[in-house]
Parts: sequence; C-alpha cells; structure tokens
Amino acid sequence: MAQTRRYGIYDSGRVVVAPVLVLMTLVAGCGGNSGSETSKGSYDPQTGRLVQITYDRNGNGRIDTWTRMDGARPISSELDTNEDGRIDRWEEYDEQGKLTRAGWTRPATPPAPGATPTPDAWLYASADGKTSRIEFFDTDNTGAQVVTRREFYEGAVLVRVEEDKDGDDIVDQWETWEGGALKYVEFDEGKDGRPDRRFTYTNGALVLIESAPDAKGVYTQRVVPGGR
Repeated sequence: MAQTRRYGIYDSGRVVVAPVLVLMTLVAGCGGNSGSETSKGSYDPQTGRLVQITYDRNGNGRIDTWTRMDGARPISSELDTNEDGRIDRWEEYDEQGKLTRAGWTRPATPPAPGATPTPDAWLYASADGKTSRIEFFDTDNTGAQVVTRREFYEGAVLVRVEEDKDGDDIVDQWETWEGGALKYVEFDEGKDGRPDRRFTYTNGALVLIESAPDAKGVYTQRVVPGGR
C-alpha cells in the first residue's frame, strides 16, 4: 500500500497564506491612491470603512488575491493561485487576523465549465499557525459534499487518518503514522464501524496482517507476508 498522500498539494509544516503583514502594509497605504494598479482598497460609501483589498501576490502585475476587510482586520481571502481566472484557494481569519482555515480545489476535481468554484479540501490551523487537521470532500450520489478523509497532525506532523472509502459518511479505514511514516492501516470489512483487519508496516514494507478481532478488539489471527 503506497504511503503517498494523494488528496492534495500542501505544506503541512507551514501554512502558506496571503501575507497578513503585507495586507496590513497595504491598509496603511490605502488611505489614498497607493500608486499601485493592483493593490487597491475599496470602502463602504456610507461609513468610509475599508471593506476590501486587492493584491498581487506574486508581483507579476495581475490581481490574484481579494481580501474582505473590516477596517484594518482581514476577514477572508479568495485567491487565483494559477491565474486562470477562477478562484482556487480560500482563507478565513480570526478576530486577530490569524488564519483559522484555508480551502482549495484539488487538481483532480476542477469545477465544471461555468460552475462556481468551491473548495473540496479544508486545512485547519492550530494556534501556532501550523496544520492541525485537513479534511477532504467528495460528492456523493445525491450531489452533496461529504468528508471522505480527515488527516490529523501534531506539530505539523501527520499522526493519523480517518477515511470513508465508500462515501457513506461512516469511517471505514484508519491509518496510524509514526515519525512521518505509515505504521498501521485498519479496515472495517464488516461494515459495522469497527476495524476487523490490520496491516503493519516497517520502513514502507508490509510486515504483518492481523484479523479476526475478539470482543475486546484484540486481533486473534496473524499472518506474516512471505512466511517470514
């Protein structure tokens, strides 16, 4: 079983966001014309309060980030990271302007032509700004989005995964990671919400298969691949 994470492209150790400090600098320059064709502020005509900033994230002269503002505080951002004319990243901030979660559209699931892009993955940040959880969504047979994979991190290191392989909104596969490597995968083959088979890996190789758990969940049958 491959140990690659096939659900998206991200850096779990460092949440890459529209730089809030840069936004604050732009806020300071938005009292008038900042001189930039891309970094512009929009204001509430009644209150004069800043409500949006546009930003050129990569400095190529094209607007690729739109940030909703409440005065000097960023609320949320929408980004077109590949500049194809469609939003593909979303960010939300707390009262202090820190990132709380970031969403994106996975390369494998681009929106249909003419459809409004929506995120199918959400990354949740911990208080220190590192990744704490990532949730991936797929569309079920009713057209609703359901979480099909949750990744849990400690100190930005992946430690466990819960997965719904058949899209019925019930977890049926569990992964345990140790030191950045897959250690265990457990499967619910009886469709009762409980694991009944476990694979154990060492250095990326399958070394043990266990099955037939008893009433306490202890596996009673063990098979060593290759008969070692």
